[in-house]
Amino acid sequence: MLAFNHATLASATAFGLSLYFQTPFFLPLIIFVIFAGVLPDIDHPGSELGRWFKPVGKLLPHRGITHSFLGACLFAGGIYFLLGTEYQYFRYFGIFGAVFGVYLLEKILHHNLNKIDDYSKNLIKQKQINWLLKITTLILYTFLAMLIFLVWNNQMSYQIYQLLVIGYLAHIVGDFITIEGVPLFYPIKKKLGLKLFKTGSGQEAFIGFCLVILNIYLLVQFVQTNQVNSLEYWSKYVNLGY
Repeated sequence: MLAFNHATLASATAFGLSLYFQTPFFLPLIIFVIFAGVLPDIDHPGSELGRWFKPVGKLLPHRGITHSFLGACLFAGGIYFLLGTEYQYFRYFGIFGAVFGVYLLEKILHHNLNKIDDYSKNLIKQKQINWLLKITTLILYTFLAMLIFLVWNNQMSYQIYQLLVIGYLAHIVGDFITIEGVPLFYPIKKKLGLKLFKTGSGQEAFIGFCLVILNIYLLVQFVQTNQVNSLEYWSKYVNLGY
């Protein structure tokens, strides 16, 4: 699965689980879901994270341990261990996740928004696209400022942990449904999957479009259910944590 679709699958999963189990979370924390939703591809030298951490791509084969139950357990266990130690270690990881989450989402959004002109057949002008890019960038960096404040002040740490795990697992599910599959039971290297489509294919593009629509629907439901548009919602989380 491509990075954009991993991101939208992860966010849709987080919104869906939140609505189903009636467990609201602070909306800017969705950045952590995005970060963890693309994190397993750190083993791919061509991915956004892989470009920053090239030694990892050379050390680990793509769709190896990071795309397995073992990798998910190591990730979840490692983050949980950081929570149990002096908080400063989780704080550093949380800030790292927030910064890279915003960076990755900005890259993904800008890359795909710039394609709108091709899809719309010039119905949407480049000037309008540029304004949309500036607005999304402003929102993302506002979220980043909030996240750094919350992480630094030890607020909502366990909620951040839960969202990180959800995002990571969503990535594995996303690649599991592709033809390429994933080695779920690593170190057994046999790759398993539903083989519904090939990564980067037209079928995935259609699924990606459906995920965007699903995210919009779930986001609207999330906003309405949790009264995100109220000052009370934002003051509750910023001042008190979760």
